[in-house]
Amino acid sequence: MKFVLATKDYSGLGFAVRLTDEGHEVMAATNPSAEDMAEPKRREAFERVGSGLVRKEPLRTVMERRGEMREWYWIWDHNHSVEENETLRAESFKVLGGGEHANSMEHDRKACLDFAATYGLEAPPSFAFSKTCDAIHFLEERRGTAYVYKPDEGANFETFLPESEDAVDANEELRVHLATIESGRGFILQERKEGVETNVEVWFDMGEPVFAFMGIESKKRFALDMGELVGCAFDFVFTIPLECRAVRESVGKLYPAYRKMKYTGFGDANFIAAGDGVWFFEKCERFGYNAHPNLFYNLSRRGLGEVLANLLDGSFKPDFSGGFGATVTMSTKENAAPGKAIQFPRKLWPDIFLWDAYRDGDHILIAGYDPDGYVLIVNGTATPFRPRGRT
Repeated sequence: MKFVLATKDYSGLGFAVRLTDEGHEVMAATNPSAEDMAEPKRREAFERVGSGLVRKEPLRTVMERRGEMREWYWIWDHNHSVEENETLRAESFKVLGGGEHANSMEHDRKACLDFAATYGLEAPPSFAFSKTCDAIHFLEERRGTAYVYKPDEGANFETFLPESEDAVDANEELRVHLATIESGRGFILQERKEGVETNVEVWFDMGEPVFAFMGIESKKRFALDMGELVGCAFDFVFTIPLECRAVRESVGKLYPAYRKMKYTGFGDANFIAAGDGVWFFEKCERFGYNAHPNLFYNLSRRGLGEVLANLLDGSFKPDFSGGFGATVTMSTKENAAPGKAIQFPRKLWPDIFLWDAYRDGDHILIAGYDPDGYVLIVNGTATPFRPRGRT
């Protein structure tokens, strides 16, 4: 089969490598940001990523000759290049991921919350601010309630979740934190809910649900919940029935919207199951940081290419193992320079999902593109637990 992997930052490099290893014809169609191309060292690092591992070409030139590639499957690794994505969809190409709706759900917080609320998924009470002094005053008037700080723009680690379990202490902790932040850009304070945070994802074929799984992740960079917040430090993934309560009370409420859109792809909901109900946080129809490598590498009994093609062809049948998959995100030390070798036993190659890497001869090296030093994901799986002496 033939696949185009459209990427802005190589977050889908591991998928392109896996598809290549499976024997498919693969093109990584790159569309970097203007910032990446403006600074020479940054541009050089971007151009190193994936070299020697996959075939690469600018998305712009791939689009120019798309008429020759109608039989290809076009995969977006996350939400970017919306115009190109919508052009392909309008011309009836087979496209998975990306597009206007998915981009809006991830990057427009208000639009996402409004969309979810329309179908009965309510977020915890949230309050918008542009000045930290106003937010501090707001917290002082509500000292008995804990809140979370979420910037409208910025890196993952800028979200601030108070460590204190006691609401009064957590409120004070956030006030102290806000006093260290410069005003000037929008943010929200969202009421902290006590419960279990999780993510449910459902796959759709022309608006009809066909498969579901659940992910539980750690969002802090170091072990024991130490370090700053990141996208995903490690996670656990396992399949769940479409009929289960976790689906019904989360993504299940959005079924009418997906049917109306005749949507094919992934639809998820990140929420917390609390004592006072299910509280929606966010959603984004795209490949997750760790969740999809976890699912495809650890639990799928079918090849990655077969799963993606079948989903787009309308012939997908779930075929995943029981138990759970687990991943760990690996990053460099602060002083790890580009060109450093990534060393691991060869037998682990099928379990490695590469991000910031390239090949030089027989060696896999760090490209030095990712600003936070994230290099790869390591995957592993476990079968369902069976007590000794029982069958």
